[in-house]
Amino acid sequence: MTLTILKIGGSIITKKNSIEPEINHAELKRVCREIKEGKNGKLILIHGAGSYGHPIVNRTGIHKGISNEEQLKAFGETQALQNELNSMVCKELKKTGLPAIPIQASSSAVMEKGQLLYIDTRVIKGLLDLGMVPVLYGVPAYDVEQGCSILSGDVIITYLALELNADNVIHASDVDGVYDKDPKKHEDAVLLKELLTLDNLNVTGSNHVDVTGGMRKKISQLLNAGVTARIINGLKEGMITLALKGEKGIGTIIKSGRVQNHL
Repeated sequence: MTLTILKIGGSIITKKNSIEPEINHAELKRVCREIKEGKNGKLILIHGAGSYGHPIVNRTGIHKGISNEEQLKAFGETQALQNELNSMVCKELKKTGLPAIPIQASSSAVMEKGQLLYIDTRVIKGLLDLGMVPVLYGVPAYDVEQGCSILSGDVIITYLALELNADNVIHASDVDGVYDKDPKKHEDAVLLKELLTLDNLNVTGSNHVDVTGGMRKKISQLLNAGVTARIINGLKEGMITLALKGEKGIGTIIKSGRVQNHL
């Protein structure tokens, strides 16, 4: 049975520009419905933090390490907020009939100077074999050198794709794919159907407050890890369902030396 890992950007399911945590209920409901309609085989879902994580992390600086008591409090508060978001995502998925189960990646993750060393995947493997849909999310995590750093959803999806030998890796973002330059700033930006390298590509970070590096870091992680993935626009009606069903020619394929079966 094939394994698909789908990442839903925080800018889709939350109001990411909001200073306070705020979910986008209409989009979350649509996204969960499309996941149910498109699911084919085993599925792992990863979602971003959006306004439930980026503003507080950016404000308190915990992604750079812990140096005072206030940051310790912010560390715990950020985790609690993202647990809250994850709970709402799982609740909405269950309404569609999917057996979603929350997984807090940071409970078994070890970071070092902002780099992921390890996540225990044994539980995730077992839950997949049972027929469950594990739902993970980006979180602040324990860092052996600086106390805390951010374990982003983009890092989690890359790690799991390699560890679990995923057949399909899909990033649902808020743009149609990867462009030769920022489409939100340049009307003449051209959508790239396939990407093999970051050379000469004018892609920078996110247009939102984003402590995880935005689009460029997403692409870089996939290429450096050797993971082939498809980036689609998760804000467009029906696109998530099409991608899960293996529709060709949508979004941008990030091509690496390792090719998943159905991309």
